[in-house]
Amino acid sequence: MQTSSVSRSNATMPATNGPKRQLAFAAILNGVIENTEGYTWIIDKSLRYIVCNIHLRNLIKQFTGNESTPGSEVIDCIALLDNTQPLNWAGIYEAAFNDMPSRFTHQITIQQKPFFFDISVNPVREGDNIIALACSAQDITERKTAEEALRQSELKFRSLIENSTDIITMANIEGNIFYGSPSAKKVFGYEEADYMGRHVCSFVHPDYLPAIGELLQNLIQYPDELFTIDLKVFDKGGNERWVQGLASNMLQVPGINALVGNFRDITERKISEELIKESEYLYKNLFYKSPLPICVCNADTLQFLEVNEAAVQLYGYTRKEFMKMAAFDIMSQEEKYELQQSLPRAHHINRPPILRKHIKKNNEAIFVEVWAHAINYKGSNAWLVLANDITEKIQLQNQLVEEKIRRQQEIAKAVIDAQESERETLGRELHDNISQVLTTARLYLNCAKDMPAMQESMIKRSVDTISSAIEEIRRLSKSMIETFHKEVGLELSLNDLLENVRVAQQFSIDLEFKVQDEKQLDDKLKMTIFRIVQEQLNNTVKHAAASQVYIAIVQKDRQLQVTIADDGKGFDTGQKRKGIGITNIISRTELFNGRVKIESAPGHGCRMQVNFTI
Repeated sequence: MQTSSVSRSNATMPATNGPKRQLAFAAILNGVIENTEGYTWIIDKSLRYIVCNIHLRNLIKQFTGNESTPGSEVIDCIALLDNTQPLNWAGIYEAAFNDMPSRFTHQITIQQKPFFFDISVNPVREGDNIIALACSAQDITERKTAEEALRQSELKFRSLIENSTDIITMANIEGNIFYGSPSAKKVFGYEEADYMGRHVCSFVHPDYLPAIGELLQNLIQYPDELFTIDLKVFDKGGNERWVQGLASNMLQVPGINALVGNFRDITERKISEELIKESEYLYKNLFYKSPLPICVCNADTLQFLEVNEAAVQLYGYTRKEFMKMAAFDIMSQEEKYELQQSLPRAHHINRPPILRKHIKKNNEAIFVEVWAHAINYKGSNAWLVLANDITEKIQLQNQLVEEKIRRQQEIAKAVIDAQESERETLGRELHDNISQVLTTARLYLNCAKDMPAMQESMIKRSVDTISSAIEEIRRLSKSMIETFHKEVGLELSLNDLLENVRVAQQFSIDLEFKVQDEKQLDDKLKMTIFRIVQEQLNNTVKHAAASQVYIAIVQKDRQLQVTIADDGKGFDTGQKRKGIGITNIISRTELFNGRVKIESAPGHGCRMQVNFTI
């Protein structure tokens, strides 16, 4: 609020103790009132001005247009500024005349801004009588604003202290704590009684007592410096925790006079750092001690950035030599050109494994399976490359291809041999048996023609002989076309086959058939199993001289096992076989990716086991 300059008033006090003295006193009083800041006035019991200072006179003149002089009726000067919060002046004045002075703060609003006035009303006495009231209204807005700012600052400071996760401690020069912030309970569980008067060392892990002792010594020796320290401490439950602290010597600062420490809990960070260290240790072990060659290459230039020991051993270059090379330097010419063409178009993503031909330091060519994974290496894009030497595998694959071709050739040859054998058998049967029988029948017919007396007898013999030939042809045909019938199933077809063998042979045959659901088996596989059993039975009939034969077809989950065993004379599995029966069995088995195992020895029978995965 603006104030006007001081001017003298003509108002005088009534004379009581001599004219001159009263005039001097009135002049002094008038001078004091005129030079008083704010609004000052004195009123009599009739609530009229005895005197008022220039600031009040100017205010009244500004708002009412009237001059305020001694004897004028008292005006509510505060209401002139803001009439929305009127004061009960009548009651205030009456109480003061009854010897009850008042002093209070009153807030008003001027142009939407708050203003504060310190208002006081005090009795003026003459002897024991109250003859007037001395009143004042001082603008204390600036002081109030400053006090409020200070209060808010204190509130903020207190709030920061009380709600902060940082722990603030204050200790004397000996290191005994006399203050701890509320966060000590929030973070570590300590009540005020747990740390008041205790030495700071009583909360520190024994391994860090030398460090805290050195800190206290440095605080005393270098009072103007700020010290940082990481400590392992104990919470109230006795658990180990990590804190990071800032400590300073404020023993000479008025109002503080302490060694001040500001500590924050960094346990999680420390645990993370330990995990990172452990992770880095594991990474280094995995990288450098991996049995697979591993390297790190720049994503753009393929310059080697790191290589492990396995890469050094595989390629023959030292690590120092690798660091001067790029991935192009270990590639064959054709693959180097291919990679140079594709690299500008390659996106930095993980790539599937690829087969590459690499060149070692000694110019030996090797085949490697390569995996490339995109990584960030020291802030830059890079490739983590793993190489698996599969040179021997490739060579074995080539050998297997050659072996497979050879086996296919053997199978084809076995098929041709089987066909020729069947033709030879059929021709022999027709020539040596049926042909002779039919020749005999022809002789009987010729005799019937040349010898009429024996005609009937010869014709009868001829008919019998031709019937015998027809029966022999039927038998031969049946043996040639005997097979698996999918209409009746594998088990019944095998039973028919075994029944025919039992009739013609002098040995017993037992069949064990345990297949959960025969219908799920492929018809071609069932045909193959039938032919394998038929072929091995033929071998047994021709060569084994067995008395017992056991056949088992058993399914266990996805495995189908065919077993054919006899107690015959057996054979040496190491000797070269003359027939093609077993070769046919192996060939048929391999068509379905099966395996054949034969156990036999002279005098110990034969056991054949065929396994299929279904």
